[in-house]
Amino acid sequence: MNVYQGIVYTLSQSLVGPLVVMGLHLKGEGERNVPTDGGALIVSNHRSLMDPIIIGRKVNRPINFAAGSFAFSVPLVGQVFKAFGAIPVNVFGGEKSKKDLDHAVELLDAGDLVGVFPEGVHTMSQPHKAFKVQAFRTGFARVALRARVPIIPVAVVGLMERNVPRVPYPMIKPFFDHPDFKQGVQWIYYRRALVRIGKPLDLGEYYDQEMNKKTIDMISGKVRRIIVKLYDGDDLDRFLTGEKPFDFVYDRI
Repeated sequence: MNVYQGIVYTLSQSLVGPLVVMGLHLKGEGERNVPTDGGALIVSNHRSLMDPIIIGRKVNRPINFAAGSFAFSVPLVGQVFKAFGAIPVNVFGGEKSKKDLDHAVELLDAGDLVGVFPEGVHTMSQPHKAFKVQAFRTGFARVALRARVPIIPVAVVGLMERNVPRVPYPMIKPFFDHPDFKQGVQWIYYRRALVRIGKPLDLGEYYDQEMNKKTIDMISGKVRRIIVKLYDGDDLDRFLTGEKPFDFVYDRI
């Protein structure tokens, strides 16, 4: 995040942040789990476009959030995202996506916080699936291992949710032609929300191991299960307060 982006981010949190807290009756747990300095990868579930705003309000450091690159082509939206230090990521994968993730690694190497939503766009198209935290894409695990930074699991819990009128597919297609959006997009917004920030997850045991698919899938799956626990309010003594020890490598979830 450059100086200009840092100023915009800080000013917005100072001016708009208190209104967000009051309007959403926003609560937070585990804010002290975020280190005061150094790079870290914040990994969260994703149910609403409001998620970056409310996570940012509960983390006392600027966060470079990853966002789908298609959003940067939407008039005004792209300019706003850039002003706040958002990172474009190609959701279709391939070489372009790898280059986008390289930028995330650079920011982490520089000591910044980077925030990602591994569920991708799927929750935006189908927010009312039975599983509140849907399947994760695994690229974030590679980013954390390459940058050798801890992962901070975060659960955004909508205590009261409301639907925004469905946006029809023809309005979305010019910006993002994705099969998951064929039925349109049903966004939601929060009336009340809670942010649970878990204890940092140390991946140090994996830094010098081969970064193969099995390891990446295992890390991604474990992080998702921890976020599900945080979302449901289970095992908080292990994953939120740290009262009970938890070893990411050897302990089961």
